[in-house]
Amino acid sequence: MSYANPTPLRLGATSVLGGQRFRVVGRVVMGMDDEGETYYWNEFLLMDDAGGSATLVFEETESGPEWRLFTLFEPVHPLTASEAARKRVGDQVNLDGQPMPVTLVDQSRVYFIEGTPPEGVEVGDVADYFNVESGNQMLVVSWTGDEVECYQGITVPAETITEAFNLPNMPALAPALSVGRSLAASGGAAESMSYGWILKLVIFAVVIGAWFFASKSTGWRSTAPLTKPSPPAATLALGASGTIKNWAFTVTGRATVEIAKVGALYDQREYELTRAGGGRALLVCGLNGSGKEWHLFLPVTPSAPLTPFEAAAKRAGETVTFDGIEATVHELFSAKCLSCDGSFASSTTPGTVCFGFLARSSAGWLMARWNEKGIEFYIGLTLPERDTLAAFGRASMP
Repeated sequence: MSYANPTPLRLGATSVLGGQRFRVVGRVVMGMDDEGETYYWNEFLLMDDAGGSATLVFEETESGPEWRLFTLFEPVHPLTASEAARKRVGDQVNLDGQPMPVTLVDQSRVYFIEGTPPEGVEVGDVADYFNVESGNQMLVVSWTGDEVECYQGITVPAETITEAFNLPNMPALAPALSVGRSLAASGGAAESMSYGWILKLVIFAVVIGAWFFASKSTGWRSTAPLTKPSPPAATLALGASGTIKNWAFTVTGRATVEIAKVGALYDQREYELTRAGGGRALLVCGLNGSGKEWHLFLPVTPSAPLTPFEAAAKRAGETVTFDGIEATVHELFSAKCLSCDGSFASSTTPGTVCFGFLARSSAGWLMARWNEKGIEFYIGLTLPERDTLAAFGRASMP
């Protein structure tokens, strides 16, 4: 069996993002049994000048070549290795407060190592794992011996890898985001990347979250590409006026925005509202992927605002505070403007990308959005669809 590198990415390849240099120091060929045949993939260990590390994974799927990065997280309700080994497809597992069904149970093996492998990884290492999945959330549990670890996975567009490492062109991915069908760690202790290194990767990782990528070898198989549903039906016309919560607004801008987060890819409608007497607001239809959801977000300026670097370091489950309003980070996302018309106070133009998080408080939603130029904060509340449509009336969007 030949374990030749099927990609243009080679040991020693370097790239610089945001002034930080990183280098490919190792490649591991992983495999798993698939109905009597061995399915292989490649994992590249990346190191930065400060010793931080990450794993970049490549596989060839029915949809074409795919590159992925993974996150290592601490579950709210951890499992022991013996408990994990008893799980079967269909069993319910509660890792983060939400019971989810096991969708796959399998095993992976290390077949070949080139260069420097992740710590503790050797040829022949075997790991067991299972996946749990529900809606837009997918988690993976893997164990070797008594050590149990949990992961989330994200897909990186091939063109982004090409640009970062100055490689020959590789086929682009159809979806902007998808999640691995299976993931299994194989030996070695996980080591987090340095924070600065991760922040540079936020841009080329497509989805937000200065998540700490595992430095160890990971095994996985991909699921079918995510299918993006149709965007919510447009309903508000430019120039339409209406009253929400006793505030009089006029629609001055509207946009279709693609939202990418772990396990989900969808479009939402956003409307820039100008308030009579001054001020603005953001009206969002489809905040969580449903065209029936409407939320009003009012911009705020906290007395001690997070910087984009601090916001990017937030992870789901952590607490954020806006001037005494405490909330728990619910999800992280990237937002790409697909089309817009009218005017926006922010730099909303087709093709622009920002990153953000949504947090829940007892009073409603907190949202932060940022890019390399700055950060904006919002306080949001849920609106009844009927009242929102009645306030502004309906109109089609081109």
